[in-house]
Amino acid sequence: MFIFKKAILYFGFMCIAIIFSCDNEPYEGPLTFDTQITCEEASELADTALNDFLNSNSSNFEANCLAYKSALEEQILACPELSDEILELINDLDNCEISSFFQADFDNDTYLALSAEAHISDGKLTITGSRDNEVFELILHETTEGTYQLGITDSAGDTNIIRYFPDISNSNESWVSMSDGVQTMGEVTITEIDYSRLRISGTFNFTGLKNNETKLFTNGVFFDIPLTKENEFFALVDGVEFEDAQFLPFIHEDADRLVLIFINDDNDATMDFTLDVNTTPGVYNFRLIPELPRAGFTSNPEFYYYANGTLTITAHNTNNGFIMGSFEFNAELEIGTPQSYSITEGHFCLTYVL
Repeated sequence: MFIFKKAILYFGFMCIAIIFSCDNEPYEGPLTFDTQITCEEASELADTALNDFLNSNSSNFEANCLAYKSALEEQILACPELSDEILELINDLDNCEISSFFQADFDNDTYLALSAEAHISDGKLTITGSRDNEVFELILHETTEGTYQLGITDSAGDTNIIRYFPDISNSNESWVSMSDGVQTMGEVTITEIDYSRLRISGTFNFTGLKNNETKLFTNGVFFDIPLTKENEFFALVDGVEFEDAQFLPFIHEDADRLVLIFINDDNDATMDFTLDVNTTPGVYNFRLIPELPRAGFTSNPEFYYYANGTLTITAHNTNNGFIMGSFEFNAELEIGTPQSYSITEGHFCLTYVL
């Protein structure tokens, strides 16, 4: 009991000491716990971060993107009435990893595309980089790695060019890397075409012309741009081209086999390939049922000729349903009759539906 009273007395002295101590401390200013900045201030910070982000290069892209994303998150707190619009901007930034990158310098500034893509078709490569209505378009009549000149018209009448559209809705106001078809106006270097990942990278620079004016575009770079490619198939059957009119791909119901069928409508000839859906790049010998891979050919529905030869897979991207390879084989009846077909120079580059 004595100890308890002593503790209360000690506690009382402590309270008195604290009260007098507080009274004697100098006043440091108003106490505030709400340090949130205004909507106007947050918007200015977001605009500054956006400007830094748009002037990023490959070395600081992620850091500037994260800083811009943080500024937008701060802006939501300060400007709740704009939350839907700001959330859309944040979602567009995703995780700020460089999945693709397209930029160029001109007018003492750096253009950073917010989206980019590439496509190969009819022997032509097209690469575009876009930011709102601002668009760069690269058109090359080349589809392999190498350095190519811009503005020169070749013997086939083809010209590699780059166009810059300040506003894509007004195509007449574009800057184009072409003058008389003889003068070199710049160059594009394709440093890598990765068909396994379906990505393309390279560099460019050019002089753009518009209404007798010129503009220099320098330090152009595109890195890991997503690539798509049109379907291609070619083969010679006894020296005659197999002209496929239909391509029928499908995944077997067990989801373990990929089947590729090509039909020539002119003579009803059919060529087909069956392989494991997860086949990796490599060289394979064709096998007979039920083993994989296997292939066959028929020009008569009463007879089916099995492939005896090789299949080379150079790229297979199962995520995008893309496969690329070459083949050659003799098409023979299983019973081993003398009749056969020689399939040579076969190659394909195909997108199938998973």
